Order: sequence, then C-alpha cells, then structure tokens
Amino acid sequence: MKGMLPVFIISVFLFFVLLGVKNVDAEEKGGSQDVLKELDDFQRSLSNWMKNLDTMGSQFTILQKNVSESLAPLKEFDKVVKGIEEKLNSSLSKMESLEKTASIAEVKGMLDSFGKTFDVLKKLLSDTAKRVEDQEIKTSVLEKRYQEAQRPLEPIKKAIEDLNRLVTDKLGEQEKKITSLEDSIKTRVASLDSTMKTFEGQTKAFSDLEMRMKKIEKAGGVSPGTATAEAPPVAQVQAAMGTETVKAAEGTETASVAEVAKEHIPTPEEEGFKEMEDGFYIRNVNLFPFGSSSQIKGEIKNFSDRDRSIATFTIKIYNAADMVLFTQDFSIKTFKKGDIRAFSEIISGYTPLDIAKYEIMPKRRY
Repeated sequence: MKGMLPVFIISVFLFFVLLGVKNVDAEEKGGSQDVLKELDDFQRSLSNWMKNLDTMGSQFTILQKNVSESLAPLKEFDKVVKGIEEKLNSSLSKMESLEKTASIAEVKGMLDSFGKTFDVLKKLLSDTAKRVEDQEIKTSVLEKRYQEAQRPLEPIKKAIEDLNRLVTDKLGEQEKKITSLEDSIKTRVASLDSTMKTFEGQTKAFSDLEMRMKKIEKAGGVSPGTATAEAPPVAQVQAAMGTETVKAAEGTETASVAEVAKEHIPTPEEEGFKEMEDGFYIRNVNLFPFGSSSQIKGEIKNFSDRDRSIATFTIKIYNAADMVLFTQDFSIKTFKKGDIRAFSEIISGYTPLDIAKYEIMPKRRY
C-alpha cells in the first residue's frame, strides 16, 4: 500500500494536467460536452483502478501474513541452532581446557597406573581369601582337638556333678538339722523362761520365809542359832519349788535363804517401768503446765543388750478425738545399757487440758 500511494498521487496530478489541457482545447473548440463525458469516463476508470488497488493491498496483506507464518518455524529453528552452537562452543572450550591440562599420553599413564593399583588390590584380596581359608581349616582342626580333649574330662565332669549333688544333699540335711536345732533351742529357751519364772517364785517364797523367820525371832519363838522352821512354811517352799526339797534348818539354812534373797535382780516391771520398744522402758511420766505450753518429764531405762551412743525418741500428743496435735523428737547421748536417764521436754502451744493422751517411743538408733 505504501508503494501504491505515490502512483496514485502522480495519476491525480496527470488527471488534472490533462483536464487543464482539455479545458483549453474545449474553449478553443467549444466542446464542453465532450470534456464532461471524458471526465466521467476517467472517473469510472479511476474508481475501477482504486478497487483493483484495494484488492491488491488485501492480497499483499494475506501474502505478508503467510510469509510471517512461514518465517516463525524458521525463527524457532534459528534459536535451536543458536543453542546447539552455544553447546558446541562450550564443548570445544572444555576440550581445549582438557587438552591444555593433560595430553593423551598422560591420560594413558594414569590409566596404566590405575590398572597396576587394581592388580595389587586383586592380589591382596586373593591373599586375604587364602588366609581366611587357612584360618577356617585351623579352626576346624582346633574344634576337633577340643572335642578329643573333652572326652577324657567327661568322667571328671560327671564326678564333679555327683559331688555337687552330694554336697547339695548334705547342705539340705544340715539345714534340716539346723532348723531342728533352732526349734530345740527355742524349746529350751521357753523351758528356761519357765524355770526362771519358777526360780523367781522360789526366790519370793524364800524371801517370805525369811520375813516370817525374822518375825518369829522378834517374837521370841526361836532362839538364835537353833531356828527351826514351822511346818506350813516348809510346805509352802516345797510347793513353790516343785521337785526340789528345802529343809529349814538352823542358822546355816537361814543364811542360805538370805543369800538367795540378795541374788534376786528385780525386773523393770517390779521397778515401776513400762516396756516401750527396742529394749527401752519408761516410768514416772507426768505433764506439768508451763505458761501457755506444757512440760513432760519422766525416766527411761536402757534394758537392751548394748550401749547406745545416741538414742532418739519421739513424743506424740493426741486430743480427745484421737488426732495428733504435736510431734517432737528428743535424744539421749551416751545411753549405756542398764542406765536410767531422766528427760524433760516442752510441748509448745498446748496446755495439759488440751492433751488427751501422749505416746513416747524410740525412733532410730545410732
């Protein structure tokens, strides 16, 4: 279309020039009608020519579109070619760098060196496999020798097992004997306890007899040195001693009765103590008012079989509902067996009226 525009302008210019020339001729000839006719013919031809130009412009547009569509694959192919060219350039640069770094001879030398190293590794692996096979053979030989060596030891093992079984049986018998011995000891201890109780009864009977003899001496019924016990006291003594027989004689018999009375050791209960736990006894426990609090005092006796460096006790105070109101620990140092030690502790915040009962017991030993 751009190319046809100058042609159109030139044609219009020629038309007007021709028109001017024809006008001049018409004036000279005086044929205005002919000029108009020719002008109409020229307009029709010009219109047809313009239509043909439009048709040619549309055809040219279609041709240009087809050419563009045909060139699109060529452009894509051009891009692909450029990418391939770039890759080839990169490969060529890598090849050039590889040629610069190492030659074919060097690469071959590296391959040969690797082959030699691989051969060495193969040889080491084969040597290791041989050593493993040798070790397996040695292990199998040693197992056979061990089995052969174990055969003579089987009688010894059997003898040891029999001995172990025998020892186990003997130990079981010993345990049974020890158990029966313990039962026998318990029976003897019980018998000894009953004997001690009988002895205590006998001792009491002797003391009663001594008191009666003293009363008789004071009353003048028996002269000194020739005291003779009456029949009822002798009968009482014989009944207390069971199978033993006691004869009340003169002065020597009175002296033996006095010695037996002196050998009597009073029990803690006879001394007024009450048993706590762990071999300790307590007596003379009292509560006293101490301002808005209370004070508890008493005595504790160590009737156990050993001395205590520190003996610790716990005091628990209860109300009428049997609920614990107060708990306190106290200690007694260097508490030897047989000793009687006094204690005095303050119960803070509770008067004797608030306390329904109390409890004192050993806590721990050192």
